[in-house]
Amino acid sequence: MLSQFTIKQLEQRLIQLLETCQIINAAVVATLDGHLCTMKQRQQQYPLERLATMGSTLMALGDTITAELHMGNCDNLISENKNGIIAFMHINENLVLVTLTIQKNSLGMLLSHSRKCAEEMVKIVSN
Repeated sequence: MLSQFTIKQLEQRLIQLLETCQIINAAVVATLDGHLCTMKQRQQQYPLERLATMGSTLMALGDTITAELHMGNCDNLISENKNGIIAFMHINENLVLVTLTIQKNSLGMLLSHSRKCAEEMVKIVSN
């Protein structure tokens, strides 16, 4: 269970992510069992509460698939869609970061900024 102080720090990091990467429209931190920890978005246009549950489920599926195939840990999953891209990645063994963009040609930037954010969040939750 995360403390309120830790959740506030994660929220501040999501704010910073959206400020430094203009292509990211929304970001969610969720537990692997689907509980929403914190979320931020540019406009209130996405049902992010449900995304927490779905993102956690998808990461669990990715972990199961890569374990079955003996391919190591599942680092991230990418959903490329008609209207954008969603990236799902582990922060640690208990938390998932979900980020999304409506910029179809920005996969590299989405992954780069999301990975950096996830790495910084590891430090936050480790303290």
